[in-house]
Amino acid sequence: MDIRKIQRTGGSTYIVSLPKRWADRVGVTNGTNVGITIRPDGALIITPDISSPSPTIKRLDVTGKTGEPLVREIIASYIAGFNVIELRSQRISNEQKQTIRKITHKLIGPEIIEDTANHITIQDLLNPGELSLRQSVRRMFLIAASMQTDAMQAVSTYDIDLAMDVDQRDDEVDRLHLLIEKQLHSMLRSGQVIDSQKDITPDMSLDLSLAARPIERIADHARKIALITTKLERALPEDTNSMLQNAGQKASELFGNAADSLFSSDIVLANRAIDMKEDVDEALHAVNRKLAHMDAKDALHLRIVSDSIDRIGDYGANIAEIAINSTISK
Repeated sequence: MDIRKIQRTGGSTYIVSLPKRWADRVGVTNGTNVGITIRPDGALIITPDISSPSPTIKRLDVTGKTGEPLVREIIASYIAGFNVIELRSQRISNEQKQTIRKITHKLIGPEIIEDTANHITIQDLLNPGELSLRQSVRRMFLIAASMQTDAMQAVSTYDIDLAMDVDQRDDEVDRLHLLIEKQLHSMLRSGQVIDSQKDITPDMSLDLSLAARPIERIADHARKIALITTKLERALPEDTNSMLQNAGQKASELFGNAADSLFSSDIVLANRAIDMKEDVDEALHAVNRKLAHMDAKDALHLRIVSDSIDRIGDYGANIAEIAINSTISK
C-alpha cells in the first residue's frame, strides 16, 4: 500500500497525488477525466475509464457438447459476468438448441437475440444497478419458506397437485441463486457494490450471498419432501401425520427466525433460532421411533421426509450463524 499525505489547496479542496506507475499503466495523463465512487464503508474507488463499457463477450465452441456439460459452461459464463455469450459450431443440433433455450429461460436476464444453424447469441439484458441483493435473498427466502409449508401440507393431505406446484417453484429459487452468485462475482471483480440499495457494503453483500446457499438447499429439501407425496400409496395414519407435521412446523419456525435475524441484524433472534434445532431433533426422534413400527415401504419414504426436515433445521441454523457473524462485523 502506498501512503500519501492529503494536502489542501485553496480554501476547502483536498488533493492527493496518484501513483505514477498506476497512471502509466491505465493511461491516465494530464487532463484525463476519472470517475470517483464513494463506497458506504468510506473508501473511494477511482475508475480511469468512465466511458460506456463495451459488452463483455464469451465465445464458446459447442461442437460435440450436449446435456449437462453444455449447461454448465453457459451457467459459468453467466456467473462470470459476461453479458454476451456466443455459441458456435459447424452445425448446432436441434438437441443442443433445446438445451440452450431451456437453460436460458432458467436464468434471470439473458435472452437469445440471434439463432442460426451454426451460431446462437445470448445477451444479458438486465441492468445490475437496478437490482437489490437483499431483495433477491429475501425473495429466495419467501419462496423457499412457502415451498416447505406447502410440501408438508402436500404430504399431510396426500395432495399430488400441490406437490407438483412445489416442484416447479424450485426453479425460481435456483434462478435467484444463480443471479446472486453473478452479483457477488461482479462485486469481487470490480471492487464495487453494484446495488440499487446504496447503503449496502461489500461485507453485507458477502454475508447475504453466503446465506443464499443454505436457502437454496432448503428449497431443494422442500421439493424432495413434496415429491414423496407421489410415491405414497395412501394417506398417512393420523398419529404419524401429526408427529411429522409437528417436526416440520418446528423446522419452519427455525428457518423463519433465522432469516428474520439476518435481515434485521438481531443476534438474540439468531441464537434463539439455533437453540430451536434441539426441538426439531427431539420431534424427529419421536417420528423415527414411530417409523420403526411401520410398513417397510412407507417407512422408507417417510424417513426421507424426516431426513429432509432435519437438514432444513441444520441449514436454518447455518443462516442464523451467518446472521450473528454479519451483525458482529458491523
